[in-house]
Amino acid sequence: MNPLASIRPRVAVLVLLACVAAVSIAAAPARAGIGAEGEPSFGISGYFKTPPRLGQATTLLVRVWGEDSYDVPVTSVARISIPEGIRVISGDTVSVAHVNRWMRRRAQRLIQIVIRPERPGRYLIRGWLGIDGGPDHGADETDFLLSVVLEQDSVIYAHAPRVTRFENVRHGQRYRYAGRYLVPIDSSQALLEEDITSKAKAKSQEEAYCSGCPGPLPTLIPFVVMVGSDGRIRESRFLDMQEEGSTDPSIVAAASAALQRWEFSAARAGDRAVADFLVVRVPVKGSPALPERPVEDAPAPVPTGTAGDGQPAGTARDGEP
Repeated sequence: MNPLASIRPRVAVLVLLACVAAVSIAAAPARAGIGAEGEPSFGISGYFKTPPRLGQATTLLVRVWGEDSYDVPVTSVARISIPEGIRVISGDTVSVAHVNRWMRRRAQRLIQIVIRPERPGRYLIRGWLGIDGGPDHGADETDFLLSVVLEQDSVIYAHAPRVTRFENVRHGQRYRYAGRYLVPIDSSQALLEEDITSKAKAKSQEEAYCSGCPGPLPTLIPFVVMVGSDGRIRESRFLDMQEEGSTDPSIVAAASAALQRWEFSAARAGDRAVADFLVVRVPVKGSPALPERPVEDAPAPVPTGTAGDGQPAGTARDGEP
């Protein structure tokens, strides 16, 4: 049932709703809810089966997982970049798989590449995974780095890879998997949520007023805000904490309109500003408080038995007969 159906429409509310619909950052439906959209269910890793040594063959094991977690058939591409100075003896450095969740296959797949280091040096093996889930889900991407330092009589190598990013690209926009939410970013970046040292913060806030809105007021309306590396709002979305859809849309619209006038400082990862999310609560009141009217000085009372000018009643003024 439309919660506005039982009340008389108000012009102010309709204008407010139209304005909010026109802005590029619009509130999502009241049942947006808190989800785990920013938790990646896919990944790729690589490690050495035995310690690498100069002139000796060793096996690089690459694991890919999460390809069967999609609701639609996907095409998954794993690509391993082996630097010069290390020879590939056998195995494919590019592996393509067409997967759907109903296939009878292991949840993970294993790629084995036999390599042989040929000269001393510092090397960085790179792994990349791209999973295309179609236009609605978009393409997921992640990668890892595996370092190794080879000398004639010694070797230093990473026992586990270092993952640098989890990202999604859909409808021309790139997002970073940020734990709870997908954060829009301008370009691919080596950044994980745990790399962020300082979250985005609100510098200035503004209350919302909704005199024609039903429901108990004042109240606080929660939103998740995507703040860009420049401190500007990229997206905002209403969070229905109770998942009941009980918050009136006109209250959400009023809060969203006020939120667009908030100012933020960007999150930071060390000394660089980065995009990130922030959960805020916008105060919504019924109407702004009216300013108090100044109390004017009242005229002094007229003494009993006198005229309005202070003269005794019946007394002639100077110059009067």
